[in-house]
Amino acid sequence: MELHRPARSREALTEAIAHPRLARRSMPALPWAGSPLTRPFRRLFGTAPALPPRSADDERPLTARRVLLLVLVVFCAFLGTQAMADVLPQHGATVAERGLLVLFGILFGWISAGFWTAVMGAAVLVFGRAGPLARRLASQPVRPLDPNVRTAIVMPICNEHVPTVFGGLAATIDSLVSTGESEHFDVYILSDTSNPDVRAAEHAAYSQLAARMAAEAEGDPAALRVHYRWRQRRTKRKAGNVADFCRRWGDAYRYFIVLDADSVMTGECITTLVRMMEASPDTGIIQTAPRAVGHETLHGRIQQFAARAYGPLFTAGMRFWQLGESHYWGHNAILRMEPFLAHCALPPLPGEGPLAGEVMSHDFVEAALMRRAG
Repeated sequence: MELHRPARSREALTEAIAHPRLARRSMPALPWAGSPLTRPFRRLFGTAPALPPRSADDERPLTARRVLLLVLVVFCAFLGTQAMADVLPQHGATVAERGLLVLFGILFGWISAGFWTAVMGAAVLVFGRAGPLARRLASQPVRPLDPNVRTAIVMPICNEHVPTVFGGLAATIDSLVSTGESEHFDVYILSDTSNPDVRAAEHAAYSQLAARMAAEAEGDPAALRVHYRWRQRRTKRKAGNVADFCRRWGDAYRYFIVLDADSVMTGECITTLVRMMEASPDTGIIQTAPRAVGHETLHGRIQQFAARAYGPLFTAGMRFWQLGESHYWGHNAILRMEPFLAHCALPPLPGEGPLAGEVMSHDFVEAALMRRAG
């Protein structure tokens, strides 16, 4: 690990916050449960790993909603495939047309799942109510955050556009400071940058941000601290970057919030995430619903409009079907440190070829491991 040494004129301001004390924790990688193709059969014969028991007060209709979604998706895919067969020249009588219909049915099932997600999202927004976590939080008075609860805000970066990274991070920090509860948080910039010019720009931007934060703190030992870490051995990409942070400083924090390189979050959103975690001790991950901002191209503006217009619809629909047993998107989410350390280390996939080696879509897998652990 290499830490930036600021210029001599700023050394007195930044040295204390550039070198966080290590709070090491182990994060062992557990072996994979086996092939997903054989797992249903191992469950049938009782040789698969046992799933964690559901709590006695868990009344979520998980099975009923999953069966209902499956029936709706398959039914619509069947109707769509039948309509497609009617317009084919041989009405599905040839081998080529049957193969086409099989592929069409699979793809139409994907469209059907999106359709029913949007339908249920509309129903939830019009007739439904807030989710269980929001209701639980709303039923409690808003109290100051527990001073014993520490949360790290981590931003993994790798050869990113430096003004975007530090501009968004500065806006997030300023918003968090305005809440009056920033003393419960620390910020970590976790750099995997290999380009020396970009890394030099990161050093300069960090020095400027750290000096400003130290000056505004005016010697307050409880003020929010900004740390920078550059990783020499860049293994396992972003997942390895976050895991390295957890192993070095995981024992100092109960939660950590992961930001993307272009993420901006409000201080109110950040403190609300911590309160939701405190109100639900059996929750491992809470994912926000990110929205695109600041796009300039025509395609980007269209995507930004679509996300703002339809994003709440699909978010509510996914919440209805998934009932808290979902994947997460790898950023703009809060994670509970203890179960993440114990269960979410990612060993390499066995074998050779493109489906072996390091896990790329680490966020989906981490969410599945968190759920498997209960």
